[in-house]
Amino acid sequence: MSRLVWVLAFALISAAAATSFQSNSFVAAEDGGSIFVERVAAFVRLHKGLDAALPPPTGATEAERGVARQRALTSALIAARRDARQGDVFTPVVAARFRAILRDAFTGPDGANIRRTLKEGDPVTLPPMHVNDVYPENAPLVTMPPTLLRRLPSLPMELSYRIVGRELVLKDVDTNVIVDVLPDAVPAAP
Repeated sequence: MSRLVWVLAFALISAAAATSFQSNSFVAAEDGGSIFVERVAAFVRLHKGLDAALPPPTGATEAERGVARQRALTSALIAARRDARQGDVFTPVVAARFRAILRDAFTGPDGANIRRTLKEGDPVTLPPMHVNDVYPENAPLVTMPPTLLRRLPSLPMELSYRIVGRELVLKDVDTNVIVDVLPDAVPAAP
């Protein structure tokens, strides 16, 4: 069933949905920009479709209903993506483009400040992240430095980037489900 959902999601991608969050310089690149935009759009469509199909959450308070909705959406996303693997979004060509962007950022004039910002917010050593797992609750949600975010393709509001060690993690904001992981994305510290 999850393959059918992904096939339908890919088939329904429209140019209008993709352009709502694309980064022009990344998408214009012939080395994977449009692939990334299409894969992200497919995930967002899946997220929205599953969310819309959920029954109204139960709970006495608004907070309880919010938690119930989040749990139901998390379970639905994980089930729908049970065949998801590393590289579904960060395909080899997309991964090469992201690594080049991150290498330039970390070796450029802002590199030391970017590393310092990330290190200050992430004092905990976390295990490697895995696709379709839930981002650990105890993991710090380090704010990505704006100088780094400006270099990466913009994302729709349903997704965010996180750097964990040397990995770039793409995660769902509502559910904390890890959509994809790019290992060795951040160059080793000099």
